[in-house]
Order: sequence, then structure tokens, then C-alpha cells
Amino acid sequence: MAVNKTDPRVVKTRNSLRKAIVYLMRREKIEDISVQKITETASITRGTFYLHYKDKHDFIKSAIKEILDDFFAEVMVDSDDFSLSTKRTVQVFSVSRAFNYIEKNADIFDVLLNSEKTNFFYEQMYDRLANGLANYCNTVSDPQKQQPVPLQLQIAFIDSAFLGLIRHWLKDGMIYTARYMTQSVEKMFDQFNSDNIVSAGFFADREESLVNGI
Repeated sequence: MAVNKTDPRVVKTRNSLRKAIVYLMRREKIEDISVQKITETASITRGTFYLHYKDKHDFIKSAIKEILDDFFAEVMVDSDDFSLSTKRTVQVFSVSRAFNYIEKNADIFDVLLNSEKTNFFYEQMYDRLANGLANYCNTVSDPQKQQPVPLQLQIAFIDSAFLGLIRHWLKDGMIYTARYMTQSVEKMFDQFNSDNIVSAGFFADREESLVNGI
């Protein structure tokens, strides 16, 4: 029987399992985490677990995908002031939404980004961000105009720098607020924009800046 992912009971079960795996990952290596430990920590039965997942690896893979899907669904927004001759819209990355979301889910992102045991999460987040950057750059850049820095290098540099900044922010105990981090990143990207680095425009917060008075 197919599982209805929108059923409140299913959502509650998945949230409990997600919290359980993050809790266990903070304390143990993934290979040492058993289905029994997961279900006991989440306070669900093994039968309920296997109703949703084939095994532990299927669960971890699904949980990581769901965390990333939820994050990018929150932070990717349609640009409201960039129009192309083709009338297509382009998605940009909201820095303020990203910091606010991570601040609210700091326990999850801290263990997944700052643990050697979860490098695969960093790699997947890096790839998702890089793909978004690449799509943006390919959409807005003028193919007839030579970039001061190759797009591949721009994407690698900005992707690594931004995720590295998030890692340090979490590791340092988030001593700066999400709003302060947003303002700081915007100032840095403003400098990139002034140098015509096309990829910097991907990190935009025009809507949030107006709403929050940033």
C-alpha cells in the first residue's frame, strides 16, 4: 500500500525519525547506528519504520534529501526585478531566508555540516547550490561578453566560501544573528557585483531587504 506523504501522521513520523538520526549522528558513527537505535530514539515501532523505508541506508538517504529539499524550497525565490528578452524568470538564492532557516534548524545543520561523519551532506548541499548557481549564470550571462573570471571558477569559489561561512557560523555558536550575517554577506557580494562578477547576482535579497528594513 502506498504511503501518503501528506498525511499528518506520516509527517509526524518522518519528523521524529529525522530528529532521531540527527541526535544519533551527533554521538555515533553512521555504521554504528542501527534501525533499533533509530526507532527507539524516535519512539516508533520497527514495523512503522519499514512501512516507510527499506533499510537504514534508504532512510538516511531519504532524510538527507528531504532536509535539502525543504531548505532549497524555502530559500530559492523568483527574481522580481530581472527580466530577460525571452520574458523568462530566473530563480535566485535568498541569503536572509537561508540564514533564518538555518538558525531555526541549527541542531540539524550543525551536525550535518560540521561533522566528519557527514561529509556526504556537505557534498550534496554543495552540488545543489552549484547547480542553482550554474542555472542562474547560464540564464543571465551574455554569451557575447567575456567574464573577468571563468564561470566555473566563480561558482566553485562562491559556493565554497558561502558554505564555509555557514559552517563557521554554526561552529562558533552563531554569535552573530541571522540578520547580521545577511547584511555582512550582502556587503561582500555588493563588492563582487561592482566588479561585474555575474554569479554574485544569484545571492539576492531585494524582497527581504524591503520587508525587514535591512
